[in-house]
Amino acid sequence: MRFDDGFTVPGANRDVYDRYVAALKTENLPVDNIRFASGFWCLIVANDPDKTFAEAADHLIYQVNNYSVWLQAGGLQPLAPHLNDREALKQSELLQVVDPEMAIRMIRNFADAVPITHFYSWTLPPGLPPRWAQTHLELFTSKVIPAFRWTLGID
Repeated sequence: MRFDDGFTVPGANRDVYDRYVAALKTENLPVDNIRFASGFWCLIVANDPDKTFAEAADHLIYQVNNYSVWLQAGGLQPLAPHLNDREALKQSELLQVVDPEMAIRMIRNFADAVPITHFYSWTLPPGLPPRWAQTHLELFTSKVIPAFRWTLGID
């Protein structure tokens, strides 16, 4: 391990975190003040989750299927089995469209399981204009982020 400035991986679990810490220790690198970033592949906050899922689904299916082909060509695991339809996408949980309260619960549960210092998620599926994400990002910043301000030490 040449660099120990932090680690980022989508959908991490406690095992990934523990292996990262063990690798730092093996290299005699500090393990206090670890910067560990993770989150959900694509988490979109919406007032009408069903409508928003319908708008984003085909774009995510295209992205996931292409990423999986590229990953397999490189000898890596695909993101998911080939997604043939929206139901397969729902089952994969790679696109999660939820209301603000559910987003707060999901992020809290994730952070309880994995000691992340930074949370991230994709919020704009490919092929959709940036203005499409505006409403969802505003909802995230006004309803979800305030639930975590105390965690960050922000008054």
